Amino acid sequence: MKVCRALVALASFSLMASASATSLKLSADVDVLVIDGKQMSGAILKGADSLELDGGQHQILFQVSKNLHPAAAQNAQIYHSPALIVTFNAKGSRSVSFILPSLSNEKDTAQFSQQMNYQLVDDQGKTLVTQRDVLSLFTPGNTAAAEKLMMTYNLSGARAAVPSFARGNTDRKSALASDVPSQISIAYLHPLWTRLAANAGIEQFLLWFKLPEKQERAS
Repeated sequence: MKVCRALVALASFSLMASASATSLKLSADVDVLVIDGKQMSGAILKGADSLELDGGQHQILFQVSKNLHPAAAQNAQIYHSPALIVTFNAKGSRSVSFILPSLSNEKDTAQFSQQMNYQLVDDQGKTLVTQRDVLSLFTPGNTAAAEKLMMTYNLSGARAAVPSFARGNTDRKSALASDVPSQISIAYLHPLWTRLAANAGIEQFLLWFKLPEKQERAS
């Protein structure tokens, strides 16, 4: 009976999430590192065209990587931008996409690194209102540290910080450390979790579903 109630609740949650979902369109030139305080692994993003988010506030840590000389394999020069933070509200948007300026030479990339002159647009081509910053402590290639750095950033009160994402991350780590079943972290490999990877509500649902069992075994 309990399993049936859980499945019904999960199905209802999925329908509600789908109804208000926003698709983040992924680009080959944009490396998404952290969304809403959670590190995005290659297993989630590999081969995906988009990632489903809910229709509320979001924060993305990303890096732009561009081959400046794609026709000359021997003289390939890969540009890596600073780690960029963008915070925005996706309410009412069916999709969100990054629009990058021309990055074909060193002058373009130098300007991009200084001005962060990209756009975030919705499915109607309308530019979204954003708060932007640079995660200056991030070391290119050290993606394992990105989530921890974003937790610190979100507690700093900086212009693109969202304190609730840091608190949610701390709560999740505390729950996992206190013997809550590890399915919460493994479940991101399931297709359903790939769609809802940035939605912390599902994790709260699993905690609600699992904790009573633990209490029953202890009694």
